[in-house]
Amino acid sequence: MKTLERYQLALLGVLIAAWASVVLSDHFFTDPDSYFHVGVARRMIEDGWLRQFDWLPYTTLHDPFPDLYLGQHAVLVPFVALFGVELGLRLAIMTLSTAFALSLHLVLRRRGVRWPAPWIVLALLGCPLALTYSIFLKGASTFLVLLPWFVDAVWSGAWRRTFVLAWLSVYVYVGATVLVPFAVVHLVVERWWHGRWDHRCVVATLAGLVAGMLINPLWPAHWGYVLAELRSIFTQDPAMVPGEYRGAEWAALTGEALVRLAGVALAAWFVVLVRQLGRAHRVSAEAASGAIAALGLLGAGLLSGSKLVELFIVFSILALPLLAREMRPWSRWIVVPAVAIAIAAATWAVGDLRTQMRRDGLARPGDYAIMASWLGERTEPREMIIAPWDDMPGLFAFGGDQRYVAGLNVQFLADQDRLRFEAYALLYRGVISDPEQTLVQFFDGARFILVRRIAHLPGEPALTERLRRNPAFEELAAPTPVWRVFRRHGGAP
Repeated sequence: MKTLERYQLALLGVLIAAWASVVLSDHFFTDPDSYFHVGVARRMIEDGWLRQFDWLPYTTLHDPFPDLYLGQHAVLVPFVALFGVELGLRLAIMTLSTAFALSLHLVLRRRGVRWPAPWIVLALLGCPLALTYSIFLKGASTFLVLLPWFVDAVWSGAWRRTFVLAWLSVYVYVGATVLVPFAVVHLVVERWWHGRWDHRCVVATLAGLVAGMLINPLWPAHWGYVLAELRSIFTQDPAMVPGEYRGAEWAALTGEALVRLAGVALAAWFVVLVRQLGRAHRVSAEAASGAIAALGLLGAGLLSGSKLVELFIVFSILALPLLAREMRPWSRWIVVPAVAIAIAAATWAVGDLRTQMRRDGLARPGDYAIMASWLGERTEPREMIIAPWDDMPGLFAFGGDQRYVAGLNVQFLADQDRLRFEAYALLYRGVISDPEQTLVQFFDGARFILVRRIAHLPGEPALTERLRRNPAFEELAAPTPVWRVFRRHGGAP
């Protein structure tokens, strides 16, 4: 048993193999964020420092460009430089996800957990939400590598490490402010458990975040960006429907969806909490603060969407093993069925994800590369192209200097130019009777407009039908089966 414990790190190879079976497959599909991040890394190689984001001239990203993921983009530069956009994207995902799992493992070992690898493997594969995040290049991908070490620093009362990690987090994630609530929670638990107030880690967290916001090459544009992101969490524009003009990760979760996305973690919490109710002993302050943080994020995720549920899973991976260690011994009648259920859930989740990746109509890296090249051959420099907002990042990653109306987050368009946002939203909802006039009046007389052949926005079928019947447009033979392409007659060549 001790030999197995010593070499359990090799079990993380199961994670890597599962991720590779998806990320390196021909059917690999990823989300818009992935293309944006690798696309910015590519432009940094080609153009140097990006002070403006000219690809979205109508949005708040345009001038100046507040790159709140500058650190992550710097990490991605070697991957793109050495392997190109598509392979670099895949290898970067694998590398960052592996580094995240390794961080979890090392921190749990530091906290005295004997078998961290099984916890990590079963959680990251058994919770479909965590599995999905592991194969996407999200804004938090680099941040998640740092997060376990920040939690460990706070638990240890190591305020200097807390300060440095908080500072670094500002450069890799717009939501780095999430570190503050955890530090405060641990402060309160320490006071309750041990009767002392040790403010150093809370102060260090705040000081690190302030240092990152002040000593920042993006000054002062990043302040507005961060405030806008925070505001969007608490004030939702009714026109930004999740899954349409706002990422589906911000949609309110039903009970069924929550169980499907994070059922393994929920089941583990049920077992641990019930077990604790029958014990006469208090858990450690570290386990308690981790539990409060995890369950608090679960509650916040129920109100705001799956983005915070992913952090619930991360904090669960850190807190549950500590709690389980402190509640030993565990009966085999609990451990064996729990592990068997988790293995079954992980097997199903990986298989289901591979099946989902094979669906028709998904835009894969090769599709974006082909379409971006095709558009580049038929457009003038800096020409405006109308495309679904979540297709823009993929076309940007592989394309040239074409301009787009919206991309990455439609909120950036709405905040800069509400009238253009409304014109864009109504266009893709298929309710504008004269698309030609809209293109001329609001979008620089754009000639090309893309719609999905298999609609993923509710109004795309109606828009397609309007364009098909309008004599001002002609449909061109698209180079991939993902899109239908229409060109407006009479536009500038």
